[in-house]
Amino acid sequence: MARDEFADEAGYLKGKKVVIVGCGAQGLNQGLNMRDSGLDVAYALRKEAIAEKRASWRQSHRERLQGGTYEDLIPQADLVVNLTPDKQHTSVVRAVQPLMKDGAALGYSHGFNIVEVGEQVRKDITVVMVAPKCPGTEVREEYKRGFGVPTLIAVHPENDPKGEGMAIAKAWAAATGGHRAGVLESSFVQK
Repeated sequence: MARDEFADEAGYLKGKKVVIVGCGAQGLNQGLNMRDSGLDVAYALRKEAIAEKRASWRQSHRERLQGGTYEDLIPQADLVVNLTPDKQHTSVVRAVQPLMKDGAALGYSHGFNIVEVGEQVRKDITVVMVAPKCPGTEVREEYKRGFGVPTLIAVHPENDPKGEGMAIAKAWAAATGGHRAGVLESSFVQK
């Protein structure tokens, strides 16, 4: 995509609440980049992870990131980003969908849950994908150096009720630094 398509960088998501589910390599590092790009980012953690102070809880606290339960944070989210391991996607999406407000967006970093599993998402929810083509640690390191990593973006055609999916995906990609290295429009199937 042309650089001028990212002139507003992450602007489309500024003033909106981004809640990330998953505080592993991609979740933590994409979230840190989003935060450093001026977005309002929080991490939704399972109650057990908070109570037992699991790795996800420790990582979010070490980085001074806002964290809370699904029930506390998901209803506030304009964009819920599912960056959990593949095997958890279905259970996570089924847990968060009833909590998501009307018209919110759901983000992924690959299309497995939508394409291979066939996960159905509420029709009022916009579904987007932003897929950096490097491990999460490199996404962060390149961002800190003032660069980014090549990134694929997509909008699920069956879930773009307001026609804002591409604007959301572009802003998310810019917030992680992807626009500095190059962003390619893709699809959930191609990814």
